[in-house]
Amino acid sequence: MQIVAVQLDIQWEDRAANHEKVRSLLSNQEITPDTLIILPEMFDAGFSMNLATSAQSEVRESEKFLADLAQEKGAVVLGGVVAPVENDMGSNEAVAFDANGNELVRYRKMQPFTIGREDQFYEAGNGYQLFEYAGATISPFICYDLRFPEVFRPAAAHGAELIVVIASWPHVRSEHWVRLLQARAIENLAFVVGVNRCGADPDHQYDGRSVAFDPHGNCLFEADGKEQVCVTKIDPDEARDWRARFPALKDIRAFDGVSGNRPS
Repeated sequence: MQIVAVQLDIQWEDRAANHEKVRSLLSNQEITPDTLIILPEMFDAGFSMNLATSAQSEVRESEKFLADLAQEKGAVVLGGVVAPVENDMGSNEAVAFDANGNELVRYRKMQPFTIGREDQFYEAGNGYQLFEYAGATISPFICYDLRFPEVFRPAAAHGAELIVVIASWPHVRSEHWVRLLQARAIENLAFVVGVNRCGADPDHQYDGRSVAFDPHGNCLFEADGKEQVCVTKIDPDEARDWRARFPALKDIRAFDGVSGNRPS
């Protein structure tokens, strides 16, 4: 499978400009039939709490863009969007479409960024999602999810060989971003690809550092802070082979409560 990660300098609350920017960045990129194209969290508007601009209308403009792009490129395209508003709340989602424009997966961010008041505008999801492509089982996650390893574990235990994290992760914590992604790869014996934005919005600076790790935690690519496209190839058999030789996932145990002696 070929991974094409699009590190985008997202234009604030300008859906049309961001659609055009994605097309421009991919215009000269070689896309093979087994390619997974990945765009950042809320790629079409930026990490905005203004639902009037961040949320799609009932027409779902950005999802149509992703589906059309997938058909044009003959690949799978995964990107971050906000679903139409329901009950005064949005939904921060990762969606993917195949080369026929069919929806493959729809994942809702399980951990809204409460420090940034995201939970006041976006409903939290309640579980992981899996989809199959190019011989791999893939599970998408979004940004702040990364700080909660427990939300990744069930996906790996149920077969995820490639974990994708799309984000708007600010530069002040960029080292956390890279190291946590590496940890998710090592502990889940999985390929992990993190696709971040770059540039700035009214509140934050972003230094990109989109990155990919193999199941051993070896780096496959790491971007700098500029707008760019990063490409690598992965073989899901590498994750399967490693899990067969080092079957740590089979040793997962559920723990409930406090062990040891309790004070009287």
